[in-house]
Amino acid sequence: MAFVNLKDLKANVGGQLRLTLNSSGVYEEKEWQGKKFNTFKYEVIQDGQTMTLDATDSLKRKLDLINTGDDFLLSWEEFTKDGRLMNYWKLEKVSKESANPQFENVKKSVNEFEQQLQKDKAVKDKVQTTNSTYTNGARLGMIFNNTFDLYKHFDCSWTEEEFVKNFKRVESFVNACENAPEKKPFELPSGEKKVEPKVEQPVNYTSDDLPYTSDDLPF
Repeated sequence: MAFVNLKDLKANVGGQLRLTLNSSGVYEEKEWQGKKFNTFKYEVIQDGQTMTLDATDSLKRKLDLINTGDDFLLSWEEFTKDGRLMNYWKLEKVSKESANPQFENVKKSVNEFEQQLQKDKAVKDKVQTTNSTYTNGARLGMIFNNTFDLYKHFDCSWTEEEFVKNFKRVESFVNACENAPEKKPFELPSGEKKVEPKVEQPVNYTSDDLPYTSDDLPF
């Protein structure tokens, strides 16, 4: 049976290894370089593969806090005490649902997006049903798109009834613009005549009519 390489985990301080505890610890006494020490052999599951985990007393104390079948994150951490750098095993119990948190978040986002699409489709279908008199698809789409822009502006907080109500409001604005009367040139009320501007005719004077003659002019 393969074993969990705790040496590599220690070399990667802070790195987390996700495991599932699959058995209780079995005591063993080992000897290394003439010194005896206690170990506890556990069976764990990593990525669907059953493996052996050899734990010393310090790690065993952490494993005693969880139950068989529990998922946990195991890491080798460091801290400073009295100016000395020290290490310890950190064991964090996690839920089964967090086995792939990234996948779960993506799945949740996709589900929320699908729900929103279904909601938007239901609203659009309802608008189309209650406005069956429309024959111009481009016109209907323009009204719906403008209503949907307002819907997003208000953080998509409308109910279906509110959406339909506001759709009809946008529709009334469009109708008002399309049916606005054309501006006509200004016309006088009936019975009144247009007054034409009076143009004065120039007056011709002869030299005999002037109080002076051309000989009196300085030029």
